[in-house]
Amino acid sequence: MTTFNAMQRGALVLGAFALITAGSVASLRALTAERIDAHQHAYQQRQRQAVLPESLTRQASASEMALPDAQQLGYPEGATGWRVENADQRAVVLPVVTRRGYNGEIHLLVGIDEEQRITGVRVTQHQETPGLGDDIERRRSDWITGFDGLSLDALPPGGWAVTRDGGHFDAFTGATITPRAVVGAVHDALQYAHNTPLFSDARETSP
Repeated sequence: MTTFNAMQRGALVLGAFALITAGSVASLRALTAERIDAHQHAYQQRQRQAVLPESLTRQASASEMALPDAQQLGYPEGATGWRVENADQRAVVLPVVTRRGYNGEIHLLVGIDEEQRITGVRVTQHQETPGLGDDIERRRSDWITGFDGLSLDALPPGGWAVTRDGGHFDAFTGATITPRAVVGAVHDALQYAHNTPLFSDARETSP
C-alpha cells in the first residue's frame, strides 16, 4: 500500500467516525430534547408558583403575555410575563432584571395582584457574593418575603430604599449594594404594573 493510499484510507476512516459521532450526538439530543423541555416547563411553573398566593397555585390557568415597554423592567429587547387566574382571583407575574447588583445582573420574578399588591418576590438568577449578597435567596433567609403584601402607596415616598438610605428595608451587613438593587427592581415592577394595563380585560361586574 502506497503512502497516498494509506493517507486516503485514514481520511475515510476519520470521516466515517466523524459522521457516526455527529449522528449519535444528534440522536441523543433529539431523544432528550422533549425531557429537557418538560423539566424547563416544570421549573418555570415552580418559579411562578413561588410568587403567587396559594389560592392561585391550584386549579388556575396561566397564559403568557408580551410586556409592552419592557425596558422599564430592564429588558431592552422585550420580555414575556404571565397572567394567572382562577374563578375568583387574578395576578400577573413579571420578570425583572437589574444590572445594579454588586457582581452584575440580578433576575427576579414579581407577583402582583389586581389590587396592585405584591404577592411574592423571588430571585431567579444572580452572581452575588456567597455568604453576603446571596441572602436575597429565599433558601438563605426570609428577607425577600418582606415585600409580600406591599403596594406603591404602602410606604412613604422615601420608603422604597434600604435603611442606610433612609428607607424601609434592612440591608445586609457588608452588602448594601445587593439589597438596594433588589428593592429598586421590585419598586420598578410595581410602578410598571401601576402604569401598564395588565388587567385591561377586567371581568364584567353586575350593575
